[in-house]
Amino acid sequence: MVRTLSATLIAALSGALAAPPAFPQTDSSTGIFSNESNGFDAAFETRFELAAGAVLASGDGAETPLFDIDTALTIEGFTDAGRRYGLVVGGRIERDSGRLGWGGLAGDCPAGRGDCATGVSPASGYRSSGAPVGDATRTALEDAYLYYDTGWGELRLGYGPGAAQLDTAGGPAAFRLSRADGGRVATDRLSGARTANLASGWSPKILFRSVALGQESTIGTLRASASWTPAVRDCGVDVCHREYGPAGLVSPVFDDMAELGLIYAVRRGDHEIEASFGIASGADATGRPGFERLLAWDAGLSWRLGDWSAGLRGLVSDNGLAGDQGYQAWSASAGYEAGPWLFTLEYAGFSDDAVHVDGTSWQAGGSRLIGEHWLAGVGLRSARRWDPVLTPAGRTQVRSEDTVGFFELGWQF
Repeated sequence: MVRTLSATLIAALSGALAAPPAFPQTDSSTGIFSNESNGFDAAFETRFELAAGAVLASGDGAETPLFDIDTALTIEGFTDAGRRYGLVVGGRIERDSGRLGWGGLAGDCPAGRGDCATGVSPASGYRSSGAPVGDATRTALEDAYLYYDTGWGELRLGYGPGAAQLDTAGGPAAFRLSRADGGRVATDRLSGARTANLASGWSPKILFRSVALGQESTIGTLRASASWTPAVRDCGVDVCHREYGPAGLVSPVFDDMAELGLIYAVRRGDHEIEASFGIASGADATGRPGFERLLAWDAGLSWRLGDWSAGLRGLVSDNGLAGDQGYQAWSASAGYEAGPWLFTLEYAGFSDDAVHVDGTSWQAGGSRLIGEHWLAGVGLRSARRWDPVLTPAGRTQVRSEDTVGFFELGWQF
C-alpha cells in the first residue's frame, strides 16, 4: 500500500489538472450552493482540510510538546466548459522551539567583530549573535489565492508557494513533522538541513502550473511551473524575510523573484522514478554594500520498487551575499513498507558559510497508519552541529551533539 506521508496541503489543493472534473450537484447537504451566471455553472463546492500532529521527545535539549496544525478552505466552481476556478485560503499554527522562521541562534560570534555574520542567513535563518527568540508559538497565513484551470494548467494569483517548491522529488519520510531534512518542528536543537527552495516564501505572486505532458509508462511525463513574486517580505512559520532582524542585524531581502520548477516521472516495469529541478532568482531590494542578486537552485531524485523506496535531494543558495557566503543542504533516505507500517532511515547535512555553521543529522524510525485518519510512530535521531564562537585568538567552531527519542501522533481530515 503506497502512502504519501509528506501530505502537503499545497499538492492536495492543486488537484489533477489533465482533465476537467464532472459538474458538482447542487445540494445543500453536501456543502454546495448555487445561483445563475452567464458563461459559468455557478454551483460552488466547499472543501475543508485539516492536518494536525504532535511530537513528544526525550533527550539532549528536547523541547516538548511540539505541535503543528495546517488548515485549508477551498471554494470551487466550474465554467460551462468544465474548467475549474475558485479560492483557496489556508493557515498554519505551530509550537516549535524558540526560533523565528527557521534556524535561529547558533554559537556566539557578535556581529561586527572579526568575520562574524552581520545578519540572518536568508536561506537557513541562522544567526550568530543576539538573544534567543522566546515565543515558541507562531501562526501564519500561507495560502490565499485565486485559481483558474486553463486546460493547459492552473493559473494562481495571491499568497502561496513559489514554482520551485511546488513539485519536488526526494526520499521517503516516515513522519510528517519530524524529519532529518526540513522537519516541520525542531525535534532536536541542532538539525539545520533544509533542501526545500523557499526563496519566495508564501509572499503574493502569480504562478502557472502546467498539466503533466506525456505518458508515464512510455516516455514519461513532464510538468513545469513558473512564478513571479514582486516583493518577498513574508515572515511566518517556516521563513522570515526581513531586512532588520533581532539585535540590529541586517539581511538582504529581494524583489522580482522569478522561479521555475520541473518534475519528470517515468515507470519502467515495476520501477517508479521521479526527478525534479527548481531555480529561483531575485534582485536585492536594499542597495546595501555586499548584498547581491539571489540565485538558489535545488534538485531531487526518487525511486520506488514495490515496498522499497529511496531518494536524494540537494539545495544550493548564494544567500544573495557577495563572496563565499552561501548555504548548501543535502539529504538521502530509504524506506520499507510492511502493510500499514513504514520504516525509514534518513540522513541530512548542511553548511552555511554566511554564519559559519555546519551540521549533520541521522534519523531512524517507523510509523503506522491507524484507520483512515491517524498516524503514529516512534523514532530516534542524532545530530551534530559546529557553531561559530569568537575567542581572543579569533573565530573558531565548537561542536555540539544531541540524541533524541520521540513519539509522533498525527491526524488528517
